[in-house]
Amino acid sequence: MFLARRFTIRGALAAGAAAACMALAGCMTVNHLDLYQFDGARLAADLHTPPEPQLRIDYDIDMNGSAVMSALSVMSNLAKANQAAHVRELMRAALAEVDVPGIVRAESFRACSSSLGTEQVERLREADYVLALTIEEWGIEARSPVAAVSLHMKLLVSLYPSHGSELAWRREITVDEPARPDMFGIGNVIGNMVTATVLYDMTEEDLARGFKELGSLTARRISYELQGDLDHARFGS
Repeated sequence: MFLARRFTIRGALAAGAAAACMALAGCMTVNHLDLYQFDGARLAADLHTPPEPQLRIDYDIDMNGSAVMSALSVMSNLAKANQAAHVRELMRAALAEVDVPGIVRAESFRACSSSLGTEQVERLREADYVLALTIEEWGIEARSPVAAVSLHMKLLVSLYPSHGSELAWRREITVDEPARPDMFGIGNVIGNMVTATVLYDMTEEDLARGFKELGSLTARRISYELQGDLDHARFGS
């Protein structure tokens, strides 16, 4: 009986945990747009202070059995680590020159206002509704020196009346946008793929220009998702 009771308790706890996870997943998307009138209303955008960009530039580790090959592997791994560290610092400096969150805010604001039929205003106190943008994480990723470089961003967007606490609409979006050679002024590369190795010898200015293009493309991808979700939520498929 004790064992049966213990398993019953465990089962209840597991069911409760599963229900909690489902509730958390479900709470990310909210749609009460049918309760509000947006045509001709004034909309402001509020971008919460974003976190520092993350730079996940990894490198492959070689492991060999023999003493000679192991020594060569250590030297190779050190060279790869140094290369990855150099690229990370170069990218960090370049990203400091580009306001990627600001680009995403402007494009998202434009797209959502267009979908809702609202007038864009810059001051929150002048708005009837507020579009709140929270960038939960963002940065540059490359799984290895020969893997594609991409811009990663996870964004939570909420819409609510400026004079109220209720939530009208919310959507979470995650985007991983790969870089293109033309963004960095690069000609033909193998597989038409921009890698950390390809960017190793570039200047900070070239990287900044490329990241601005990549940020703009990412912003357009996010705005397309937001506008599509708003249109679907209001008018159906």
